[in-house]
Amino acid sequence: MGEEIFIKLRYCFTGGYTLPQYCVDNGIKKPLFVLEKKFKLFLREVCAQFRYDGRLLEKFCFIDDDTETVKLSLNHWVLGSNISVKHISQEQINRYDAIIFLTPKKYELKAAKIISFYELEKFFVQRTYIDIPILNFLQRFPEVKFFLTNFPADVKRYEGGEEFGKQLPPAEELQRALANNKGEHIPNLFDKLGYTNEEVFELLRIDKVNKRLDGSTALVADNHPLKRISNGKRETAYQPEKFLNKIYFFGPCYHFGRNAPFDRTIESYLQKMLNENNLPYRVENEGQAFTARFQDMFYNLHALDFKPGDIIFFCFINMHSNNEVIPFCDISDVFDPPQDYREIFCTVAHVNELGYKLVAEKYFKFLTENNFFREKNFNYPLPPPNIITVTVSHRNLNRAA
Repeated sequence: MGEEIFIKLRYCFTGGYTLPQYCVDNGIKKPLFVLEKKFKLFLREVCAQFRYDGRLLEKFCFIDDDTETVKLSLNHWVLGSNISVKHISQEQINRYDAIIFLTPKKYELKAAKIISFYELEKFFVQRTYIDIPILNFLQRFPEVKFFLTNFPADVKRYEGGEEFGKQLPPAEELQRALANNKGEHIPNLFDKLGYTNEEVFELLRIDKVNKRLDGSTALVADNHPLKRISNGKRETAYQPEKFLNKIYFFGPCYHFGRNAPFDRTIESYLQKMLNENNLPYRVENEGQAFTARFQDMFYNLHALDFKPGDIIFFCFINMHSNNEVIPFCDISDVFDPPQDYREIFCTVAHVNELGYKLVAEKYFKFLTENNFFREKNFNYPLPPPNIITVTVSHRNLNRAA
């Protein structure tokens, strides 16, 4: 494993988030960075960040080499003098607030606070790909009601769920089996909902995408009566022609509505409830059928024309923000008892239309109980701060009055 391990961090650096800022955000005043000798090139990059930032003094040590003088650049006008990097055994680690590993290599260390490379990487990805873009959006549209949200996709969290999960086929595996069924019926958990094998295949099928000039992608049109994809997104049933505001859902396959017909997605169920309660909102499905395409979600987000009072639910796979300024709607308990998760999960990490209906009801309850339909001129209690001075904490509006 070589320099490629730093690719994600380098992308984050390019996006504007740096190691000095990471230390400031986490209250680390005296950091000690631990790395291997073979990663000296990355050490130079990190030194450049600290030299340009100027708020903290950098300190480094090796775990696999004796003291060595590291030449920071070919031109001393750029980074200044070289630095002496010691072996970790020569450092008094109790002098530092945190020991931060810039290598995935394990090294046993007794210190008050140790930050692993993977912990560091996860924080950087969250901050660069979630927090900063969302905070920028909130600064541009302070009168739009924006919520990060989650999805209870892990069946193992329920009693007996781990054993039940072992019986669930991956969606792609079931899809391949259905494609090669040669006319024979293949039993699956969609049978109880009355779908044929051919219909289940369509509900599982991952859609092809068109690539835009900037590299982002859009869903290809599909007129299948169960799928209904047009204008780069999935259609929502029961949409009214007249409305005051819109409710948008951005996210992966859950918000796209994989495993369910277009009229039984979260969006369609929620739209039906809005209509039944005479609430003048139109629901839009901006979900993607793929995971980890953050840039596509933000591309689509910035391409829309928002009005004050519009509502956005934004979901990431296995990630959420710990930033107190970004409101968070927690739906992690939606499949808890008295619901029977065995009636809801149909493939690994995916649910059927019964699950989507429960989720839609949860969102409707969240919006009505917090009066978000009544307060058209809603504003967040605090304006988004400068992204450089954001503090790290967590606020859950699902428990707020």
